[in-house]
Amino acid sequence: MSRIIVERLLLLPECRKAETVFAYMPLPGEVQLQDFLIRCRAEGKRTAVPKVVKGSREMHFYQIDSADCLREGAMHILEPDPERCRCVDSEEDALMILPGLAFDSSGGRIGYGGGYYDRYLQKHPRHPLAAAAFHFQLFDIVPVEETDFPVPRLVTDI
Repeated sequence: MSRIIVERLLLLPECRKAETVFAYMPLPGEVQLQDFLIRCRAEGKRTAVPKVVKGSREMHFYQIDSADCLREGAMHILEPDPERCRCVDSEEDALMILPGLAFDSSGGRIGYGGGYYDRYLQKHPRHPLAAAAFHFQLFDIVPVEETDFPVPRLVTDI
């Protein structure tokens, strides 16, 4: 299912024109985006993934050129090593692929409850956004809060 979603992400007009793509490093059970990142780099795009700032409620995106600059972080999620990668938060027109637990067709997204992406997007609101989700993560309605950023494009395996 992840392969289907990766192929569909690569065909998005926003992805085709993006010079930089921000994505996430997946937890087990999430859409696996490693191939997506590899394929984007093969097309000459810069790729970046987030790192949570320890002891804060912030995250920053760091350019990754290979898996060599990643290390295990919180919740065993691979994160960029800031000593080996450069922060690219200033690339506010990068396509951002959002993770989540549940989505609806109105752009509602339930994440993991930390609000990291919503806080990041409040500071960097110009990103084109898309989310990657399996069909079983789709619901008629998911509860959203005023501070939640809607997801304008949802890419699924169906």
